[in-house]
Amino acid sequence: MENFKIPEYFGSLNADILNDIKTLFKVENYSAGENIFLEGDKSKGIYFVAEGTVKVYKSSKDGKEQILKLIYPGESFNDITVFVKDVNPASADAVTDVKLFLLSRENMIGLIYKYPEVSINIIKSMSEKLRHLTNAIEDLSLKRTQERIAKILLLFDGEKLSQKIIADIAGTAREVVSRALKEFAAQGIIKLDKRDIIILDKKKLEDLSE
Repeated sequence: MENFKIPEYFGSLNADILNDIKTLFKVENYSAGENIFLEGDKSKGIYFVAEGTVKVYKSSKDGKEQILKLIYPGESFNDITVFVKDVNPASADAVTDVKLFLLSRENMIGLIYKYPEVSINIIKSMSEKLRHLTNAIEDLSLKRTQERIAKILLLFDGEKLSQKIIADIAGTAREVVSRALKEFAAQGIIKLDKRDIIILDKKKLEDLSE
């Protein structure tokens, strides 16, 4: 898998097995802002990010988005449709230009039977995803908006995040994020440099996030 961060599902496998798996992937490319799939549609399978960033989100009836997770190279999404049901539980869009590897449900199940060690990797991956969702629910339920924004900045330090994406992850309005960022900047905690958010005082930001 040239120039591709090995997905966590297959990280413990040898080169010969990886070459076998590679033949099963279907490559899909999407431009920034393009929809990959919609909630409720029939799933095509499990996706692995080769390049770029993907957002997985839920939409309310009034069109408001709640980002569930940002997916980076080497990570997977839409996993549950392979093992539980064949309908997408959420929607996914390309945040940047992305290159994806798609593995159908049939091929994924076939790999599990052919290479049992993949099952252990899947359990580890699913456990980590469950932990992430549990933490996300706790944050949305218990933390004030500024605390959530501070935690998001810490989690994605070094990544380019628009105010809209921060708002979607935090479950708030973009205007609220803008005010919070300006307040953080006034306190010398961050620096706003055009579209970049530079953390100047990580300790203060950590204190705000707790």
